[in-house]
Parts: sequence; C-alpha cells; structure tokens
Amino acid sequence: MTLNKLFELLADKDFQNRSTGDLFFPAYMYVYDPEKEYEVEQELISIQSRLSRPSHYLDVMLLDIFEEFQNYLKQQTFGKQSKFDFYIEKEPTKPQEVEKALKQDAYDKRFLDWLNMRIAQYFEQTEQTAITYVLIKGFGAAFPYIRAGKFMNNFEKYISEAAYKTLLFYPGKATNNYSLFGLLNDENLYRAIKLIN
Repeated sequence: MTLNKLFELLADKDFQNRSTGDLFFPAYMYVYDPEKEYEVEQELISIQSRLSRPSHYLDVMLLDIFEEFQNYLKQQTFGKQSKFDFYIEKEPTKPQEVEKALKQDAYDKRFLDWLNMRIAQYFEQTEQTAITYVLIKGFGAAFPYIRAGKFMNNFEKYISEAAYKTLLFYPGKATNNYSLFGLLNDENLYRAIKLIN
C-alpha cells in the first residue's frame, strides 16, 4: 500500500468508523522500507494536514514515540536532576546499565499512562468534529529502548478503550515476523492489522 493509498484509506468514511476492522483492537501497522524514512515522515505531515481540511475535517495526532519518551524522561526526577540528564551523564561510563534502565522506563506503567494522557490532552484541545487517528512514528530512532511489538503489547489496554484508531509506522519488513530495518527480529503483532508498502 503506497502512502497515497494510505491517505485514501484514512479519508474513507467507512474506515473512519472505529468498529471497522477489529472492534476490540483498532490498531494497524504500516510497514515501509527504512531507506524511505524521510519520505514517510514528510508524507505523514502532509496526510495529517490534508485530513484536517474542511473537506474531511478529521482530527489526527501525529506522535513521535522517541520524542515523547525523551520528554517523559525530562519530566521525571532522579535526585536533583531529570532522569534524562542523569542517563546522559552516566551513559559514557555505564552504557549497559543505562540501556537496561531505559528499557525498563519505556514499558513502565507510568510512561504508558503519561503517553495516554498526552493523547487525551491533544484531543481535548481540538476543535475538529471527529477524533479519528493517532499515527505513531519514531520506532527506528527509539531502538533499542522501545520495540514496536513490545510497545503495542503493553499499550494494548489503552488502544482497546480508545475512541480512535492507532496506526504504527514500522521501518522494516513483515513476513511471518516483523523485522526492524529488515535485520532485527521484533515481536510479532498478531492483533495489529498489517498495511504493507
């Protein structure tokens, strides 16, 4: 599915209905060539803008998981400094310990609650008539701390209860399993519907 076809799908009134697809888990995975990261990023901004125009009047949140994780860490304190600054300071001398701690933070309920709150705040501020999609990108940059499969499994309860559909943008391949960058095996997302470019 090309990005243009993806836009047509998102603009389709039948697809906008949350009950289209899997009623209990309205999540999709758009798989694309990692070499087209910049192209996909620019097109997502365009898709968000085009869907918000009066011809569609849809509300779409474009969320960068890596940026959100950094923002979360900057708001969490560790002693007299933020967790973000603490990890930056310790990473040169204790890289393995920092990586382990970041992976724990990435799937901690506090981060997932914070992320869910950020999404809710975004939609509370909207003037659009329809809440439709949360597009989540940035999994390539967030590697190895956040893996798409594990994130989706941990964020599942929020997606199941949401009033919107979630689309994750995955730089890699999807055959029997997902493969980040086409090289690293990821957890398979059995419940997310694959949209492959």
